Amino acid sequence: MKLLFSKENFSEQFKALLGFVDADMRFNRLKSSIEIATSEMIDLIGQSVYDSFFNESEPSEIHQMAKYAIALQAYRIYAPTADLAVTNNGRLMRRDEHNVSAFQWQIEENDKGLANLYYRHLDRLLKYMNEHNITIHLQKYDHSKLIIPNLKTFESFFNINESHYLYLKLIPAIRDFEASEIKPRVRDLYQDKNTLVSRGIWYHIQSACVDYAMSWGLRRLNIQLFPNGVLQTSKAISQGENKKRGDKLEYLELAMLFEKDYEKKLKKIEEEIARIHKENKSVQKGNADLDLGFCVGDGFVDL
Repeated sequence: MKLLFSKENFSEQFKALLGFVDADMRFNRLKSSIEIATSEMIDLIGQSVYDSFFNESEPSEIHQMAKYAIALQAYRIYAPTADLAVTNNGRLMRRDEHNVSAFQWQIEENDKGLANLYYRHLDRLLKYMNEHNITIHLQKYDHSKLIIPNLKTFESFFNINESHYLYLKLIPAIRDFEASEIKPRVRDLYQDKNTLVSRGIWYHIQSACVDYAMSWGLRRLNIQLFPNGVLQTSKAISQGENKKRGDKLEYLELAMLFEKDYEKKLKKIEEEIARIHKENKSVQKGNADLDLGFCVGDGFVDL
């Protein structure tokens, strides 16, 4: 795998890129983390976009953004293993007279901050790609034919602070909603989008889909994926395990609220579909009543 980093001047380059790293980082220590982070980046932007970086005379803006994201993710992967020294006496805490180890809650808050920085940077990268018509990894993230075909449509129902990355991570939920909740209810009418739109059903389908995706995401995704201010939560004062349990319960409660909302909308969809079927049966019955029993062989002449 070709990397955007090399052994030469790696430590200086790495520290200058991230800005908050003080330690001298040897390439060999971070190589595996960089490879993992690079693989994740290729999975997001696609191999062809990544390969194009190596043909540039000067690093492009998207090249620089991708390199920063890879460095940040590599550090996030590496950091937990750097806190302990592996010695002949087992794993020991690194400490000298000038530095003391951080408290567990400080480490957790720092981890959250790094995760938030990483996800917001990916949003910036994806926004740049979208604005410059650079195709993302379509094999995994093709969304043009989904019920919610783009971020703009998603945000017309619920604001996620223009988080392109969160939208992409919710694509499996959008696909699942279409297959498991909508097609079985709408059946043949799913192919008649004009009717669905004119009767207001399509609006309820899209609105319910967004609620379903949010409920799904709150239960399954890293909560740091959701930008600050997107979710209304109380400010927890406690720390440690109690705080983590409280946060988890609070997000599960939010997920249940979204679930109740999409269930209400599914009920409206079912009611409107039932009306359409009833109207169609009435029309069919009316047409049958107009049949006077004449046929071509009767000898009657149409005037």
